[in-house]
Amino acid sequence: MKRKSLFTFLLFLLWLPWGDIKAQNEAEAGKGILFHDNTNWESILQLATKENKMIFMDCYTEWCGPCKALAKNVFTQLQVGDFFNPRFINIKYDMEKGEGKLLYARYKKYIVGFPTLLLLDAKGNVLHQLAGYHDADKLIQAVRQASEGKDLFSMQQRYREGERSFAFIRDYMEVLKSAFLKDSLMAVATDYLQQIDLKELDKGEVWDLLGEYITDVHTPAFAYLVQNANRFYFRLHRDYYKINRQIEAAVGQEMKRLTRISFDPYGTPRTLVADTVMERKVIGYMQRAGLRCIDEAKAKFFIKNLLIRGRYSEAWQYVQTCADMELTGFTSTTVNDYVRYILPSVKEKKLLQSFLQTLNEYRHKEENTPLFNYHLLQTLSSLYERLGNKANAHELRSKYEEMDTRKRKEYEWLLQKKRD
Repeated sequence: MKRKSLFTFLLFLLWLPWGDIKAQNEAEAGKGILFHDNTNWESILQLATKENKMIFMDCYTEWCGPCKALAKNVFTQLQVGDFFNPRFINIKYDMEKGEGKLLYARYKKYIVGFPTLLLLDAKGNVLHQLAGYHDADKLIQAVRQASEGKDLFSMQQRYREGERSFAFIRDYMEVLKSAFLKDSLMAVATDYLQQIDLKELDKGEVWDLLGEYITDVHTPAFAYLVQNANRFYFRLHRDYYKINRQIEAAVGQEMKRLTRISFDPYGTPRTLVADTVMERKVIGYMQRAGLRCIDEAKAKFFIKNLLIRGRYSEAWQYVQTCADMELTGFTSTTVNDYVRYILPSVKEKKLLQSFLQTLNEYRHKEENTPLFNYHLLQTLSSLYERLGNKANAHELRSKYEEMDTRKRKEYEWLLQKKRD
């Protein structure tokens, strides 16, 4: 009789997948979610159909830190297991191995990073997606709402059909945030801000939902934020530093757009942005919000407009003055860009020598420091070439090419290491 029992038990062990044995033991020990581990996908679909349950899938990789944190700190909690085990077929796959690689190819448009958590029906259709680390309460809340009809794709459909109540927008944005769909989240917030009376931002719940998304200096919402910042601080008791940083970051981004000096792959300067209306608006925002670097902004706008009008010598004098005054933003890299922009358009030897002297001063000061911008060597080589000093031009060009090759190899190594 004992031999027969032992034989039956051994047959059971051979029949049961090892991943399921591990999950069963963990569940019986009260350690959280009962996961099928890298189990055949077709068998999971069959099981979900048989038990009439949705599938909860953990998409992870071995190298992913947040994946390990979820597995160790969240999935093992008793309350999490108590919620998931009766309701779902729980499965986890390493997306870089075996069955996981096939599933990654199938579901990659839903996997924005690792970990990604998917909720699927018994046919394998994705109903909801979450991304990143979530604590136990938020994970349970998000999956509960999704399983009760507030899933990502149902809410997307309702949004497309025109639903715009505040309660719906709040829930939809929370779902988008959990799915790590940043672009969609910003688009929904921006669209809603365009539709409401901006005085609604005085309400705490509206501000808490939308305030952080007011970052486009071209919108009425941003103008309202700047105009009412002091009232937000002192009467509505909102975070002064957070709002100030938000305004400063948005204005700074627009400053970069308006003053950017860039070059095509052949080194030819691209056309500068000519938008004096927006320049005045930016300065007004900076003054009203009491932002730092307003002198830098005024100087850069002034220099840029001199360049647009072809007044290169005058523009260079102002660049030198601002650099000597050590205004924020007038670094060796910025000055080098100004020289690169002006260089193709000037022939005066005196101006070329002034460029050479200034850039050599930066080179000798910074060459052996982490601040050094080695592209400065390329500009110096061009200047020596224009001034007829072939030897120095060749020496600096060779040095630049050597450093550029080394930097590219370092960058490729870092990319490869990241992929590995």
